[in-house]
Amino acid sequence: MKNVKTLLIFITISAFMFATDTRVASLGGNAGYWANDVASIGAFPKNVNNHSTAWTDGSDFTSIVNVDGTAWGFAGGSGDDMANVWWGNGTYGVNFGLGMTPEVTAADVTADPTLTLAEANTALNVGFGMDLAGMDFGFTYGMGCDDCGGGNVGINLRRAQNIWLFENILVGFGMGMEGDDAAVDPATMDLDLDLYRNHTYDSGITSLFGLGFDYGSVGDADPTMGIQWDFAVESDMTDWATLRLGYSHAYDFANGGDDGGLVGGLGFNYGSFNLDMMIDTNMFNDPVPYVVGQNDGDLGTKWTISYNW
Repeated sequence: MKNVKTLLIFITISAFMFATDTRVASLGGNAGYWANDVASIGAFPKNVNNHSTAWTDGSDFTSIVNVDGTAWGFAGGSGDDMANVWWGNGTYGVNFGLGMTPEVTAADVTADPTLTLAEANTALNVGFGMDLAGMDFGFTYGMGCDDCGGGNVGINLRRAQNIWLFENILVGFGMGMEGDDAAVDPATMDLDLDLYRNHTYDSGITSLFGLGFDYGSVGDADPTMGIQWDFAVESDMTDWATLRLGYSHAYDFANGGDDGGLVGGLGFNYGSFNLDMMIDTNMFNDPVPYVVGQNDGDLGTKWTISYNW
């Protein structure tokens, strides 16, 4: 969408989205920092109990409904997905995913040279979440996909904790088992410890300040270790439009720092329908081409539309 006039016309019939991966991406990308967002259901399945909504980004469709205190979620999936289901009873949250790919035989390759030989494959992922000792607890396990090896395990913890300038602590641990070919599917391990603070002001502004300590290893390669600073702000421009900006800067103790990255997005509210979109932040460097419709890239780079009830 290259023309701002066209964008503004579209805005008037669109809506503000307060719960999607697109919103989180425009605020820096760490879903764990936003406990009220459906994007955090993957790491904390108990969060499925807090939503009644349906959304799509054009490639998938997901719906969560709450019936007499029981939450049910269904995703359309993509590719060879057979089932993507969530369930919650207010105390616990569970998700289950199943995918199956058929065998590709020599005869199939002869008929279609773009295919490659492959065995039939079944992929399974499960998740479980609950309150544990005053913390949000989430556990995930996946196995059977080409890059899962013997199984991928994830553990996530989140709780309120006053430390220095921060009010919350977030811990994530992930481990991927080595596959049949260690050169292709090496074992991996990740450990993240994040401190963050969300603050809401009377003027309709929400801010985020986060500091993360990261450790990661892949196979026999030297592990990485470093820190990352995250800043984000979400500000109501009107009662139907919200501007979002996020900035992150990482520093690896072995390799030095990066140049940081600015991301941005817009949210629009039209009753129960909502729209969330990311924007090309290059427009801040040179807005004139975007105003006159002569920009080379798209103004909107990602979107999600939803309906809440």
